[in-house]
Amino acid sequence: MPEIVLGIGTSHSPMLMQPAELWANHALNDQRNKELCFAPTGEIYSFDEALERANPKIADLCNYDIHKKQKENTDAAIAHLAETFRRINPDIAVIVGDDQDEMMFEDNMPAFLVYWGDTIKYYPRKPGPDASEAAKASAAGYPQHEMEIPVVSELGRHIIEYMIDNDFDVSHSKYLRENPGGTVGHRYPHSKGGELETVRVTQPRQFGLPHAWSFLVKRVMDEKPVPIVPIWQNTCYPPNQPTPKRCFEFGRAIRKAIESWGGGNGTRVAVMTSGGLSHFTVDEELDRTAIKGMVDNDADILMNLPRHRLHSAASETLNWVTIAGALEHLQAKEIGYEPVYRTNAGTGGGWGMVEWT
Repeated sequence: MPEIVLGIGTSHSPMLMQPAELWANHALNDQRNKELCFAPTGEIYSFDEALERANPKIADLCNYDIHKKQKENTDAAIAHLAETFRRINPDIAVIVGDDQDEMMFEDNMPAFLVYWGDTIKYYPRKPGPDASEAAKASAAGYPQHEMEIPVVSELGRHIIEYMIDNDFDVSHSKYLRENPGGTVGHRYPHSKGGELETVRVTQPRQFGLPHAWSFLVKRVMDEKPVPIVPIWQNTCYPPNQPTPKRCFEFGRAIRKAIESWGGGNGTRVAVMTSGGLSHFTVDEELDRTAIKGMVDNDADILMNLPRHRLHSAASETLNWVTIAGALEHLQAKEIGYEPVYRTNAGTGGGWGMVEWT
């Protein structure tokens, strides 16, 4: 039967693609960001409100010397994951990721979706001539040439059918739209009560494999991807986000589906994800709790991560919860974790790297 032999989880922030001297540029975006959900309540505060309530010690962490060392550490950790991938050399990678205003919009936002076309297209990101150095560096962190990435269609279909037979009503996709676009409402609790909703509009444009998957193709697979099975899950956008418990159980079902696939006798499979951990604000407690759950193989910790701390981009932590459910038979090891503070308001992110072998 097929065997899952490797698990990889890594953050995929643009900061991980940029030199440390550009990290401070994100502070300007933080001041305009309407989705700054802060621990421990998970409520949205304005940047100015966050400054008033922030721990003053954070200011000591927002400097180039610290950022430079953190960038060195995260680069080394991702390089370690890439070396592990090359050494183990799996035949297939099943990759779990979330979509952020890329292919999925509110005309159809599935909680779980399995792609089973024969290939999936990737188009390079092309910053305009007037783009900032930060934008150019971010684009360079993804594959630089157009790719037709092979997909293990038979395994994708088997996972879909296994899920339907085992109480997971997954969506499926055989192809992606040529020029996707649409609107997504971003809905999070507000510190002043009620819910703040912002609507992001994405004009139709040429687009292919989204960032959660293509980051792994670039940084872990070195633009030489093995055949993949892409699995979408909606982590970011209420009201149909799966719970941590549901994600972990979905991961367990992914493992059972892979191992029951009759077409892959002897096939060696990696289960991977990218995204998270906490951002656009840093929640070290959430990050360290999630990593502990992975390293200790503690399903109870991961299934009970507090949902009110998984709003906005911190919700990508659910990707890790899902693959941890598929990797209970392997041992997780923390390869790196850096809580990166961009401003003294506490904005930034927890950038982590974990492998299961």
